[in-house]
Amino acid sequence: MRVWQVLSIVLVTSMDGATSIYEGLRGHQVWSVNGDTDGLVSQLRLRGMVDVLHHSGPTQKLRVSPEFASDVLANFQDAGLEYHAVIGDLAAFLQEEENRDRSVRRESEDSCTAHRCSAPLHAQYMTFEQMEWYLKQVNETSPSKISVSSIGRSVLGRDLWLAHLKATNSTGRSVWIEAGIHAREWISSAVALHIIHKLLYDDSVMADVDVYVVPMANPDGYVYTWTNDRLWRKNRRPVANSSCDGVDLNRNWDDHFGVGASSHACSEIYDGLFAFSEPETQALRDAMQKEKDNLILVLSLHSFGQTLLYPWGWSATKEAPGTLQLIAVGKIFVEAIRAATGRHYSVKNSARDLYVASGTTDDWAMAVLGTKYVYTVELRDQGFTGFLLPAAEIVPCSVEVWHGLQEVIKHIIKEETTSL
Repeated sequence: MRVWQVLSIVLVTSMDGATSIYEGLRGHQVWSVNGDTDGLVSQLRLRGMVDVLHHSGPTQKLRVSPEFASDVLANFQDAGLEYHAVIGDLAAFLQEEENRDRSVRRESEDSCTAHRCSAPLHAQYMTFEQMEWYLKQVNETSPSKISVSSIGRSVLGRDLWLAHLKATNSTGRSVWIEAGIHAREWISSAVALHIIHKLLYDDSVMADVDVYVVPMANPDGYVYTWTNDRLWRKNRRPVANSSCDGVDLNRNWDDHFGVGASSHACSEIYDGLFAFSEPETQALRDAMQKEKDNLILVLSLHSFGQTLLYPWGWSATKEAPGTLQLIAVGKIFVEAIRAATGRHYSVKNSARDLYVASGTTDDWAMAVLGTKYVYTVELRDQGFTGFLLPAAEIVPCSVEVWHGLQEVIKHIIKEETTSL
C-alpha cells in the first residue's frame, strides 16, 4: 500500500523511533473527502486549517493536524460533509515507508561527496549540500558549457544557484527552468539536476538555445524537509505575531497578488505581506528580467499530477493570450512523453481545471515578461505516492521531461523561423 492511494480506512498505530523528519507530523491524519459542493475545504485551506494533498475529481485528500482536527470535524458535520480517515498517524506511516525504502538506498552505488560529485544521484534524492557539490564540480570541469552563479540568498542566507547552459550556436533565444519552489516536491529539483547533466553531454537542438536552470528555488524549506517536516511546502520566513512560519513562494509574485491565496500565516498558501516580499522571489524575478527579451519558454517544475498547466491561474474565466497555441504546444510535450515512456500527461488550464492560484511564476512570466510559452509542469505521479515519490522514479521522470522539452523547443524554433 502506498501513501495516498488507500481503498479503505487505514488507522496506523503509533510506532517508536520515528526520525525527526517525520516527528513534526506526529498525530497528523490524512482524510479523504467527497462532494465538497460549497467550497468548505477551500475556505478551511485559506484559514490554514487543512493542507490539500491531492485532487481527484470530487474527491480530495487533506492533511489535518491535531491542532485543528476537532474544528475541521465540526465544520464538516455542520455542512453534512462525509470524510474517511485514510491515515491515522502520518508520522508512523511515513516511518514505515522509510523502513521499506532503506534497503534500496543501501544497495545503491550512487555517491556524492564534497570532493567527487560529477553527476546527480540516480537512486537517491540529493541533499541541498550535495546539490551544491555537484554544481560546483561541473562549473569547474566544464566552464565552456556551463556557468553556475548565485543570484541571491534565501531568508536564512543560503545561495540560490543558477546554472546557465551555454548554446554552442547561439540564436539569442533562451529557456528558463525553475524547480524546488515548493520544498516538499523533491522530484522537481531531481529532474532539474538531471536536465542540467543531460544538457552538458547531449548535442541536440538544445545547442541552439541558452538554458537557464534554477534547480532549488527554496533551499531553506528543502533543508527543513530533511530535518524536521517532510511535507513542508513554504520557505522559512519567520512571521511576526504568528506561531506559524513560512511564505508560499508560488503565491508571492506580483501578478494579481492575493487572489487564490491566503493572508493567514498558518495556511500552506500564505502569500506574504506583499508581492515579492521574499528574497527568493526577488532573486528569481531579477534574474528572469535580464533574459526578458530572449525567453521563448518558461517551465516551472512541480509535483504531482502528471499535468502540463497553462495560464491563467488567477482566473477561471479570463483567457490568456495565445491559449490555443499554448494548448497545441502543450500537446506536443505530452505526446513526446507518451512516445518515450508511455506515461500519460494531460494539458489543462491552471484555474479552471485545478484551482485558482495567483502570484505564481508562470502567470507573472506571461503577464510581465511577455513570454509566449509558459507552463507549470506537475511531474509524477497521479497520487499513488504523491509528494513521496520513490527515488527509483527520478530517472524515468527526468527522461520523459527531457523528451518533452526537446520536442517543444524544436517546434518553437521552427515556428519562429517560419514567421520571419
